[in-house]
Order: sequence, then structure tokens, then C-alpha cells
Amino acid sequence: MRAWRVHELGHPSTSLVLEDIPSPEPPAGQARIRVEATNVNFADILVCQGVYQDRPGVPLTPGTEACGVVQAVGEGVELAIGTRVAAMTNMKHGGYGEASLIKAESALVMPDDLDPADATVLYSTFQTAHVGLFHRCRVEAGQWVLVLGASSGVGAAAVQLAAERGARVIATAGGPERLAHCRELGAEIVVDSRGENAADDLYAATMEATSGVGVDAAFDPVGGPLGTVTRRLMAFEGRLVVIGFASGDIPTYPGNHILVKNYAVLGMAWAEYTTRLRSVIEAAHKDILELHRVGRIRTDVTKVPLDDVPAALAALEARTVTGRLVMVP
Repeated sequence: MRAWRVHELGHPSTSLVLEDIPSPEPPAGQARIRVEATNVNFADILVCQGVYQDRPGVPLTPGTEACGVVQAVGEGVELAIGTRVAAMTNMKHGGYGEASLIKAESALVMPDDLDPADATVLYSTFQTAHVGLFHRCRVEAGQWVLVLGASSGVGAAAVQLAAERGARVIATAGGPERLAHCRELGAEIVVDSRGENAADDLYAATMEATSGVGVDAAFDPVGGPLGTVTRRLMAFEGRLVVIGFASGDIPTYPGNHILVKNYAVLGMAWAEYTTRLRSVIEAAHKDILELHRVGRIRTDVTKVPLDDVPAALAALEARTVTGRLVMVP
């Protein structure tokens, strides 16, 4: 099988090598899938450099989640051979190859008639948005929701899910085309994150839209200056869910500010739910598949071949991607 391998940690532009290697055998609790699609994630750039929170050591194949057909199972795994699933990979043999090892406990069965690229996006990307908005933030119809990085995969998913639920969405994205894209997805107010005074513009637009009250919920996968100003935009008993730090800059949330403004800062590491509270992701899975089936949400997928993984990661790092890049072998 062909797979992208890292033998020496470093930037993916130099560390990734496309090789022919034997198909890995699944240990206990894992399964091997024939990869049909793998999300191209910013996290994979960090994995190549050895600075991601999971550090499996080299050699490794990046690709943190994938969709495919079960080929073999390890001890204790009840997944049937031939079943299509999406799942988190084991990080040593990730999704950037023709076969991957997955953590069986994280797997969700995907319909056979669903495009694999759509399936892998509906798995973690839409799951992250769904669990963050509705389980952690308890978003309801009529509430104001701020989504940072709204033209990214997870941001676009959050805009769609919040709007579909009847919430009123304020979205940030970089440039006119992406702002127009956010409006198409359901955002009511859009703010250019590339503007010279983006943080001030976001504050002014949000306060005007909400009559000075602020937002009921904020969904932040970005951090940075916009993440920092977001805490000032929280309404009484608002919920700010931290998804990640795509900007590379981690904001701070002073305890005295949280106390005085009476809002909550919530963490949301979605993968933890696959083992700790699986009922949450199973409920989200059912809702997401139905919304996609009836056309209420869309994945906005751009497919890339296995050979183009380094270029896809470079585009993601350069912030030139709208929607989701998915590797299809």
C-alpha cells in the first residue's frame, strides 16, 4: 500500500515521504480500513512536527480521521468486515494512505450510499460543531451565536447547524468571497477578519446587532485577537466554547472578567466524547445524517488525490481554503 510517512519530525513540506509499505495489522481494540477519504486537517501539520497533543513517535502516517471499509479487526473489536465507518485513526498509521488503522471505539457506521468524502466531513467536522453548539452551549432558536473562522470546515458547519436550529448567526471570515459564502450558509451578520481593525469591527457589529446585549453563545476555533475580543461580547449567562487555536495564538479569559460578566468558558475536545460520553455523538450522528439527507446542510468538499496531500496541507496552512479539503486515494 502507498502512504505518506514521516521518519524525521518537521514541517510537512520536508518531512512527508510517499512510500510503499505493508498494510498494518490491527492490534486489540483497533481495525484496519481501506481508506476511501481522509479529512485534511491543520492538526496534521502539527503531527508532522511533533507538537500535537498526541505524539505517537516516528515513523508515522498523519491523517487524524478517515472513512473507509473495514478490512481486518483486532481482538475485542465487533465491527463486521465490509462495514463502512468513519473513525479516529491510531496516529501511527493514519489516514494519508491506502489503508489505515482506526480506534474501533471511535467508529460510527456510515450509510453505503453516502459519498465517503461527505461521510468523513459529517463525522468529525459536523460532529464538532453539533456537540459544541448544542451539547456544550445549549443553543436554541432565536439566540445570537458568534462563529469565528466561519468559512473553515468546522466554522461553516457551525454556521449551518446554528442557522438551521433557528439561531441568529454572526460570522467572521477573511475577504469578500468568504463573507458571501457565510451569508449563503445562513449568517445574518458578517465581519471581515482580515480588516485592519477586525476586532473593533466585530465588537461594533455585534453590539449593534444585539442592541448592546451581546451573544448568547460563541464558537471559537481560531483564538487570536478575535478570540480575545469575543469574551467582551458575551451576554449575561452566555457560553463561549473553545474549539481550537487555528491562529496559533491562545487567548486568555481572566477569572475576574468571567465573574463580573457572568458568562462561561467551555472547552470542547470532541474526540473525548467517543469514549467518555458516546450517547452524545450518537445523537448528533443521527441528527447530522438526517439533515444532510434532506439537504438542510452541505459539506462543501474539495477532493484531492493522495499524491497532492503536501500541497493540500500547504493551502490549509496558507488560509486559502474555503470549506473542506478531503484526500481521496
